[in-house]
Amino acid sequence: MKNGRLKRCLAAALITTALLPSVAAAFQVLPRITDVDRKLTGLGGNQFIDGIGQWFVGNALPMIKSPVHEAITLNALDCVVPAGSEAQCLTTAAVRENQVLLYGVRWPDDPPFALNRASPPRIADCDPKVTLRSTAQPKCWKGLFSDADKTAKQRMASKPGQPAFGPGDYLLYRSHFGDLQFFHSMAAYDGETAAETQQRMRMWAQFLWGVATRTTPTDRFIRTVGDDQLAHYFPGDMTATNLFATGIIEVRKDLDKVAIGALLHMLQDSFSQAHAGRNPESGAFCEAIPRFAQPGKISQFYSYAGQVGSLHDHEDTFNALGLQTLQISPSVVDASRAFLTLWKENAPWSEAEKYFDCAFALDSPGARAGPGPFTN
Repeated sequence: MKNGRLKRCLAAALITTALLPSVAAAFQVLPRITDVDRKLTGLGGNQFIDGIGQWFVGNALPMIKSPVHEAITLNALDCVVPAGSEAQCLTTAAVRENQVLLYGVRWPDDPPFALNRASPPRIADCDPKVTLRSTAQPKCWKGLFSDADKTAKQRMASKPGQPAFGPGDYLLYRSHFGDLQFFHSMAAYDGETAAETQQRMRMWAQFLWGVATRTTPTDRFIRTVGDDQLAHYFPGDMTATNLFATGIIEVRKDLDKVAIGALLHMLQDSFSQAHAGRNPESGAFCEAIPRFAQPGKISQFYSYAGQVGSLHDHEDTFNALGLQTLQISPSVVDASRAFLTLWKENAPWSEAEKYFDCAFALDSPGARAGPGPFTN
């Protein structure tokens, strides 16, 4: 009886906290429930974004709540702080100044996409008239993410050696649990070789670089831009504008910034111990582009479906970032700054690829992916 009463009290306190403004929210610059999100849900089937939904986005979704990628990016741009203090770069002014680029950095974790109107998800609070993303439909987002997690584990057990999701499935399913895990420097399934994962990442980086340097058209179907492998992943009538900005009209004129942000996300994830294993840095410089120092070589890529989410999330925090930047050089911030430097110089892919080869160099191309040490 006491335990039941305690649980009810805690639940009531949680709801009350969710409905009240928080002092900490003043410093939680990303993400936030925007005026656009409120207007969309007011016009859709869910007439408001409730307090629990807001709490969910801000606290219960580790990959959404912690703006580590944003801090790394701002530090790599022009924010000067001591190593281990990257969170200090997250100021309202800096976020506003770099809003679209930071949207791109966040995009792989929370890509907007349309729900299937003919066959909408059988999950509560999913409105197919509203573009799906965590801030517009938080309960639906969490429901879909949980469904993807459960389904991926089932498929991994019944059909090992292949991605759990692919073309035709929702982007959220594919990017976190399926064939598009290279967005996050991760393998698509257990057993995929490091060389295979790296090749998918190279394909993605080249596409992103083309959009970032405005040499790849954003209004043509991705399957027609000249890369057969890319066409395999996006075989339908989808443009770069559809991919990066479905329902997000504010960023469409600056898709170059969105694309470089998405590339930075993949790079930054490769330094997370939950995404890939890296050897210690050797002190060498990149052979083909020696103005940049060489990060430690990648020893193995991991795949997400077999990992325990809480153990994975522990490596994507400010504490983990601080431990890395205090002890490793070049760090994830240095590597991010290198790609940003090349982008600002409008370098062609042939030049940027030299740094890709250096930053994502493999220690053992045949190393096979698995969950790594992030299992029970």
